[in-house]
Amino acid sequence: MLAIVGVVLLVIAVALYASRKIIAREALTGWLESRGIASEAEVQAFGLTGFTGRLRVGDPNNPDLTAERAEVTYALRGLRVEVRSVKLVKPVLKASFRGGKLSAGVLDPLIDEFRRRPPQPDARKPRIEIEDGLLLLATDYGALRVSADAVLEDGRLVTLSAASAPTRIQVQDAGIDAGVGAARLRVVSRSNRLDATLDAPIRAATTPAAAVRNGRLRVAFTGPYPDLEKKRGEGPVVLRANLTGEQVSVGGQRLGSAQISAAFDGRTTGWIDTLAVKGRASADLRASSGDFGPASAEGLRVAASATEVSWTRRGGDAVSARLKFNGTADAVAAQDLRLQRVRAAFSGPLTVDGDGASVSLSGGANGHGGWSGLGAPVAGDSREIVAVKRGVRSFAFQAPGVALSYDRGPMRLAILQPISLRPDAGGLVRLAPRDDDYRLTMAGGGLPQVDAYVTRFALQSGGATVGGRAKAGLSIGPVERGVFDVAGTVRIGDGVKFTADRCTVFSAAKLELGENDVEGPSGRLCPDGRPMLELGKGRWTLAGRAQGAAGAVPFLQARVTEGSGRIVLGQASGRLHLTAAVSDALVADAAPKTRFYPVRMAGRALLARERWTADLAFRTPAGAPVATARLEHLGLVGSGGVDIDTGALTFADGGLQPRQLSPLAEALGPPVTGSARFRGGFRWIVGEVTSSGVVDIPRLDFASPAGRVTGLSGQVAFTSLAPLIAAPGQQLRAEAVDAALPLTNVTATFALQDEVLRISGGEAAVGGGRVLVESLEVPLDPKQPTKGVAVFEGVQLHDIVEASPFGDRMELDAKVSGRVPFEVTGQQVRVRGGSLRAIQPGRISIHRAALTSVAAEGAVETPAGAPTPEATTDTFTDFAYQAMENLAFDKLDATIESRDNDRLGVLFHIVGRHDPPQHQEIKLSIMELIRRDFMNRKLPLPSGVGVDLTLDTSLNLDELLRDYAEYQRLRSSGAVQP
Repeated sequence: MLAIVGVVLLVIAVALYASRKIIAREALTGWLESRGIASEAEVQAFGLTGFTGRLRVGDPNNPDLTAERAEVTYALRGLRVEVRSVKLVKPVLKASFRGGKLSAGVLDPLIDEFRRRPPQPDARKPRIEIEDGLLLLATDYGALRVSADAVLEDGRLVTLSAASAPTRIQVQDAGIDAGVGAARLRVVSRSNRLDATLDAPIRAATTPAAAVRNGRLRVAFTGPYPDLEKKRGEGPVVLRANLTGEQVSVGGQRLGSAQISAAFDGRTTGWIDTLAVKGRASADLRASSGDFGPASAEGLRVAASATEVSWTRRGGDAVSARLKFNGTADAVAAQDLRLQRVRAAFSGPLTVDGDGASVSLSGGANGHGGWSGLGAPVAGDSREIVAVKRGVRSFAFQAPGVALSYDRGPMRLAILQPISLRPDAGGLVRLAPRDDDYRLTMAGGGLPQVDAYVTRFALQSGGATVGGRAKAGLSIGPVERGVFDVAGTVRIGDGVKFTADRCTVFSAAKLELGENDVEGPSGRLCPDGRPMLELGKGRWTLAGRAQGAAGAVPFLQARVTEGSGRIVLGQASGRLHLTAAVSDALVADAAPKTRFYPVRMAGRALLARERWTADLAFRTPAGAPVATARLEHLGLVGSGGVDIDTGALTFADGGLQPRQLSPLAEALGPPVTGSARFRGGFRWIVGEVTSSGVVDIPRLDFASPAGRVTGLSGQVAFTSLAPLIAAPGQQLRAEAVDAALPLTNVTATFALQDEVLRISGGEAAVGGGRVLVESLEVPLDPKQPTKGVAVFEGVQLHDIVEASPFGDRMELDAKVSGRVPFEVTGQQVRVRGGSLRAIQPGRISIHRAALTSVAAEGAVETPAGAPTPEATTDTFTDFAYQAMENLAFDKLDATIESRDNDRLGVLFHIVGRHDPPQHQEIKLSIMELIRRDFMNRKLPLPSGVGVDLTLDTSLNLDELLRDYAEYQRLRSSGAVQP
């Protein structure tokens, strides 16, 4: 029986050994099938220490795992099988990584089962070797195909050699377009060290922080092998990295043909949750070019190092280091800025933690550069602007002490030592620290004089912002030798923009506007919500609200003050442009002889394409409209003009009066009623200014020093307004002049030239005759004398004497003709060589009380030896008094001449007869004749006695004229209210 049993067992064993492959295959697939995993296996060899076969796991049409050859060695330990090694040849694993979870398809339950099994304490992990493996990984970001060879010993990765197929991976804003790459990892287990190298070509890779095109990344790492079971790793760490690429972008800054090398030497200590790394790092950048936002660089070389590097996870990740940078660039460009041969060196501490980053660097830079933001000099640029444009286009700069800091906010810049900029054309621009701000000075080389204080400075993308206050002297555009006191912010980037914090106080020698120059302009320019000054690309614009503007306008002989309004002045392509809205201004006459009193002005002025236009309205200070003006100037030909029209000005008692408009109308005493109109203007061509105008007077009634004038009318044509010139032949008429001697039908023909009013013909009806003006010169300058000649033709003097202060002491009936030259200086009247003669017999009666000294010639003949009577009475003098009290004359001549003490002397020569109202004769007795005592008493002058009288008299004419003028003034003034 035992033998039979033995034979049966032997037969069974032989049968089992012969069918071992089938048994192993069925055992493996059955075991997998019991776990819900479809599989197919082909056992190629099977023995007591191992087996070899082919394996497929998963859907037969789309398996999750295949292995062309699987070699497993094992050993029996009692009833337990211990796997010694596993080798997979050409395995293909399909897996996925979606939603942050890795899946191996149908193998996931089996993987979970092995993870849940506790490890055997005395079991050694098998050696796993993968030869020519392939991983097909599907992700949310794209498909990945990786071929690899790997060896694991006792759970540690010993070697790994992997290569990826070209692929495109996109993770939100990051993407990689990878070429064929290779990665190798080597572990030296006896020293518990990990050595890894990575060599990865990159067609394109982009992240929010960096980008690479046509590049290659090489990384070498040496460090402690991570003990994931104990979660700790200690030991020295060395990292070397090198990135090259035709285009590299770091932090949004692009580099061309760049090479970046980095290294770190340090040591790690601690558990994973309290890991600490300390060491030293260095980096080197070389790029043929670089783009940094709006800036670019060529020939870029930067060497950076970090000492005292520390990274710790205790209490949260935190990094600290001390940085040092040294860099050079062959050329740097930022919009309009170009720099060459730039050198810079900075150092300082860096801190990064959960709240952000903080860095503080100090150092310096120097080089040569140029800024073309202001454009090239153009026609019309002032000397200072030309110097500025040339200066900023080529200069050397030195910044020996600069501090940059960033502390979880905007980048801040501080200047520790003076920064200098020296234009190649000469001059110096210097920015130096001063207490809590900086002082900027500019001088020399034709540059404008600038003295500024910078209170704030900030770097920004593409430029800088500077704030403070300054005083500058320069010419810009039409402004010659301007002086500006400004405060505000300057933004330098795409040109220059100045935004004012307050009104800018300005003054200048001249505002050059061709024939329309303004001299001595001054005032304030206040902000109006936009940059006050913008410069760049050959253009500039000045804009704001003008206040208190003032200036002289020589070609109009006028001065403007108290000006206000909005102004936009600029230059583009060498041409000025202007828009000015004048809300109010005071215009005063600046001619040597004042032509008009100040008026208010408002309007609008434009300059475009070398053409000036302006529409202005004028009013009195009280608001009454008085005139409009239309200006036009063609800059290309240098010609233009201004037309002035007052419209019909209506004068009324209690309303507008001529003397409110012009001192030339002072003679028109109030109240003036009637109307007048002025139309005229100025015309100019290069080097020549002409002007003209016409005054139309339909009718005016007014008070004059001579009396009330009624019905003045006429037209006055001026051939020049500056100076004021009226052509000869101008004529005015008046219906009547209510003077001491009433005048009617008054006419005057005159001219105004060389500031002298020349009346060549004037006529008035007086006392049945005429008074003519042979000549009269009235200077507009009141300090100069007025000269003239008055011609009398058949003028009856009765009414003149009756109206004079002598009217109560004498009577005169004389019709005279003659010529009286005179000269008036101030209130003094002088007559030289005046003469009058009676043209017909007349009468004169002078009261004895009016005569102060009379001398008469006469004699009485007595016989020889007879006694001479005592002359108790001057008989002949008494006869003279009687003769002048009642004198009928046939001839009267008068010579008029001024004398000393402001008196006017009149020497009369009268030939006539005594003609009293009652007939008179002398009656004497014989005894009176014998005794001859009739000479001792008053005797009547007989009627008809011939008289040859010379009368020399004088009067204080100046005082009389003053009294008469005062009388006329009081007569013309309104009633005095009690």
